[in-house]
Formats: sequence, C-alpha cells, structure tokens
Amino acid sequence: MAVEIDFKDFLKIVDLQISFSKRFKCPKVFAVAFLRPERKELFGSLEKVIQEALRETDILTSVDGSIFLILPETDKKGAEFISRAIYDFFKGEVVEVYVDFPEDGETTEELIKTLEERTKNKFGYFLEKYFRK
Repeated sequence: MAVEIDFKDFLKIVDLQISFSKRFKCPKVFAVAFLRPERKELFGSLEKVIQEALRETDILTSVDGSIFLILPETDKKGAEFISRAIYDFFKGEVVEVYVDFPEDGETTEELIKTLEERTKNKFGYFLEKYFRK
C-alpha cells in the first residue's frame, strides 16, 4: 500500500529522493507521475486502486481531482507497465504522464518542468498552477 502525503510536501519528497540518489546511489532511478480520471466520479476508485496496488515505498498525493506519484526504483519500463495496467483496468478513462530521474531531469525543477510540458502537450492540462508560485 502506497504512503499518502499532503500535496504541500510533494516537491520536498522529490528533492529527498534526488538527494538519496546522489548521496547513496539509491534509488538509482525513480518515476514521477500525474494521473487524472477522465470522469470526476472515477477519482475515488482510481485513488483507492492505486493506493492498494502500489508498494509500501511508493508515495501518493492528490489535489483537485489529480493524483501525483513518486515511484522509487521505477524506470520507464516499470512506469509503462503500471500505466498499461491502470489504463486497462479503467478502460482508458485515465490520463497518465510519467517522467523519470535522471533521464528526464536531474533536479526537481527539471523533472517537474518536463512533467508539466508532457502533460500540457499530450492532454492540454496545465500543471503549473500546482507547482509555480
């Protein structure tokens, strides 16, 4: 079962993952994800399924009907596997975007910027409102 945190702490936890990786080389990789159901009434089900299906080391937070994840030791291949499983379970009614450290960014700012760009380009969602002050 994933660990749930307050959204206000999300960027701090991404920073922490990067610090662990640089200092201890663990995790060597991790994924940051954005998920949102196509229909609002699916949010509760999506959040429950994700929380129960993910590992104890995975981190989940939600804000405004969107879910953000940190998946330690998950590379693009692992993220694609999770994405396919969620997509199939919810019959394609979930918007998902994944980025990974260090390939898509070596700092929190770079990772979040890549996540924002991919989400905007792929689905038209603007995540800047959550991360920009």
